[in-house]
Amino acid sequence: MLDRIDNILRNQCKIQPDELIILGFSGGPDSLCLLHIMHQLGYSIVAMYVNHKLRLEADHEVEVVRQYTDTLGIKFVSIEAGVLEFSDEHALTVEEAARTLRYHLLFEQADHHSAKAVVVAHNADDQVETILMHLLRGSGLSGLRGMEFRIVPNPWSANVPLLRPFLSTWRVDIQKYIEEHHLDPISDSTNFDVSFFRNRIRHELLPILAGYNPSIREVFLRMGQIIKDDYFIIQQLTEEAWESNFISHENGRIVFNLDGYRDFPIAIQRQLLRKAISHHLPGLRDVGFDCIERGLMMLADEKPRSQVDLIAGIRLLKAGRQFWLTDWLASASTGDYPAIQPGEQLQLTVPTTLSMENNWQLVVSRVADLEQAMVRAHTETDPFQACLDLDALQIPLIVRARIPGDRIRPLGLNGHSTKVSDVMINLKLPEMARDGWPLICSGEEIVWMPGYRVSDPASIKPETISAIRLRLFQLDPA
Repeated sequence: MLDRIDNILRNQCKIQPDELIILGFSGGPDSLCLLHIMHQLGYSIVAMYVNHKLRLEADHEVEVVRQYTDTLGIKFVSIEAGVLEFSDEHALTVEEAARTLRYHLLFEQADHHSAKAVVVAHNADDQVETILMHLLRGSGLSGLRGMEFRIVPNPWSANVPLLRPFLSTWRVDIQKYIEEHHLDPISDSTNFDVSFFRNRIRHELLPILAGYNPSIREVFLRMGQIIKDDYFIIQQLTEEAWESNFISHENGRIVFNLDGYRDFPIAIQRQLLRKAISHHLPGLRDVGFDCIERGLMMLADEKPRSQVDLIAGIRLLKAGRQFWLTDWLASASTGDYPAIQPGEQLQLTVPTTLSMENNWQLVVSRVADLEQAMVRAHTETDPFQACLDLDALQIPLIVRARIPGDRIRPLGLNGHSTKVSDVMINLKLPEMARDGWPLICSGEEIVWMPGYRVSDPASIKPETISAIRLRLFQLDPA
């Protein structure tokens, strides 16, 4: 096993023993085995433990893994991550919040130590579970190919690679190595908690599928490799299509030749649109089928001018023989933003439609399906849509521009308030847009600032009985 992993590290991961690495080290079987092997191979390692503050035993485990690294003479770093707070603030599942914070902190330490790579211990079983997770979510080829041995650039760094040398190593082989070398890994109780999506796949779904095909894990692993090879060819064709039809990328806009784009097969059109979205939000995950199809339908339409909102505030616009992808902040920088005259106060009843400057409209409607609204409240990526608890509001709502001293209590800050002016600065809202930016108020309380989160008091909760939905959008210029 030592020789095989050495070969993968040098040839697949493209890392040499004299290059410093940050190794994600939980003390579990996978990361313990990887740490031991890389130490045996003479790699220069900084072992990093991320305490997610989700388990009481984690504080004790920090000292256990510290003692182990001290025994080997390996530098050790431990960092705490407030996963639950991050999950609430960014409307992520606990799994996704933990993953996002963990990688952010690993790459932060890579920069701090001038490390050449970040290494994690995902194994072949993890690869199979990841592919199956993406399959259940309706992923395209990008997701079904699974994880890579080496990724650079990646969502966390443009030049520090993320390495996964265990991707072709099964969990049983790791356990065998652990036993042969008399290593004593930590057991993480959350690995058996089937409330987590990955654990349900691991402990429930895969055993059922194995009843149909005992080699199901090997089947999924081979499928991922085949798709990975096919995807490589599609990506080459996508790059060629990008180069031949890309016009410019400036002022927050990617401009394309529409006629040339339409000449490509639909598969390449989809990939070009995904590539453009990733330029704006490199870390954005789960860019779904519906989002891409909305863009494709608009671009296929023969109307000379039209636009559509895609995801996370990204807008696709078509004008003549060109189209461009931009975000709402870039649109605002041209003066084409929603606006209320300072000092003006407009009333919002339920339901209603309110017209604003620059052809923007605010639509308020009752929510018929509260369960769906609750899901939307935690998964909505469009900053121009919001669901509010109707019983927590004073109707009519008031729409007004900002006034000195305005504050908002955004969801995720445990009831604490922040200045609206600071929010606008943090969002990089252009100065020319700030004075007239619409704020939705219930009495004196700002309950929603379009482009930002709703307020904590007005957010929908499990006990919510009735709710309303607000949508701010710009009408078709045609």
